[in-house]
Amino acid sequence: MTRKKTLKDFTVQDLQHEIGARFADEHYRRGMTMSQMELAVWQTCGMESPAALSHLNALLDRMPLEKPTGKPCPKCGKRVPLKAKDRERTVRTMAGTVTLKRNYHYCEHCKLGFYPLDRTLDLPEEGELTYEMEKRVADFAVNDVYEQGAARWNLHYREPISDNLLRRVAFRLGSQCESADQGHLQEALKPSTEAAEVLVAMTDGSLLPIRGDEPWKEAKVGVTYRHDVETNRPIRGSERYCAVVGTVANFAPVLEELLVAERIDEVRTIIWLGDGAPHNWTLADQIAADAVQILDWFHAVEHAVDCGKVLLDEDSPLLPFWKARAETLLEQGNPEAFIRELMDCIPEVGRRNKREALKAIDDLVRYYRANAHRMKYRLFREYGFPIGSGAVESAHRHVLQCRMKRAGQRWSLHNARRMAHLRAAYRTAGVTRFYEAIQRARRDTERRTPTPHGRRHGFHFARQGVRDRLRASI
Repeated sequence: MTRKKTLKDFTVQDLQHEIGARFADEHYRRGMTMSQMELAVWQTCGMESPAALSHLNALLDRMPLEKPTGKPCPKCGKRVPLKAKDRERTVRTMAGTVTLKRNYHYCEHCKLGFYPLDRTLDLPEEGELTYEMEKRVADFAVNDVYEQGAARWNLHYREPISDNLLRRVAFRLGSQCESADQGHLQEALKPSTEAAEVLVAMTDGSLLPIRGDEPWKEAKVGVTYRHDVETNRPIRGSERYCAVVGTVANFAPVLEELLVAERIDEVRTIIWLGDGAPHNWTLADQIAADAVQILDWFHAVEHAVDCGKVLLDEDSPLLPFWKARAETLLEQGNPEAFIRELMDCIPEVGRRNKREALKAIDDLVRYYRANAHRMKYRLFREYGFPIGSGAVESAHRHVLQCRMKRAGQRWSLHNARRMAHLRAAYRTAGVTRFYEAIQRARRDTERRTPTPHGRRHGFHFARQGVRDRLRASI
């Protein structure tokens, strides 16, 4: 009579294999991707469990073997014969490292090589990580310097990573973000269901440290958000960001795609806030010709104070009164009233610094008159419009500088451009949607899917009406 086996007759490996097989019986579904398998393991036993890897391998073992037959080319659809069999690929998953054997096919017509198993499991075409692993690594890479990010990862996870791995993931993901169609990217980052009643747009520039002959390079940031005129506050969660390290010519198309994603042609009122730099208003005239242009209140007052420092001296006890008077007159929305009082100061200018004082007065008068139609602050407040560009000033800090302007940092130009795109995408989509949005935009770009809201060609779009009505009411 055969003796009945007990637990002592099984090794630990036997028990783990049996538990994994039962787990696979319960959870395996035909056509599962690697991400679905990893999440099933995570929800059942957690990734830090010693059984996690055996559970994942059990799910992979349930997949049907690849047949050495022709497979359709992902680009042209023609069936392509087998080129090579059982090529190995080692990938790092959230449960550990696994090695896959896949068949390789090559399409002579498209000059494209592909692995059907990689596409079935939805694995990245490049790199050693699965999507679930890469998603988490990317979160560390875009939020901290690579050395610190690797140290923090190794504190939280059993499987360690290197700072070079973080660098490679950021480079690869940044390349995808930069090369993706920007219309698809904005729609994937934050889908737009309906046009805003009031949309606010702001742009500004700041400098980032760059390696090479030019130690500093300007990064331009664009911000849009939906505004509630009843409370005169932004609508929470409606903000979008774009960032480009380069010239206005590089920045303008990216900003335009952001506004197209916000259905700019359907928005009732567009407000364009700026600090007085001429390129801000050039962009506004080109991209949103009927936008209500508003000069940032704080920059307007700051220019008046700078003039006062020249006329009165920086340490003068009268300077606070000068600033208060400037604010009072500018609040009325008529800079000419301030200019008239300023001109009355000319006879009082001393001989010692007369040239500097006259130049300061001339500069301020020229600045205010060039922007007079953008300084109707009383009227703007009556309409419930914002008059300060603090959102874009803040964006430089929390979008770019908190990651790209740390002590001792110097960026190569192409890495700076990729990281700027990544940071803007991260702040737009948020932590949970950031990675999937970039992958969706990449796939839509490769398939040449039409953009959701159409596209304007060049900067020829203009709806006359809103700004003209405001001017008529002044």
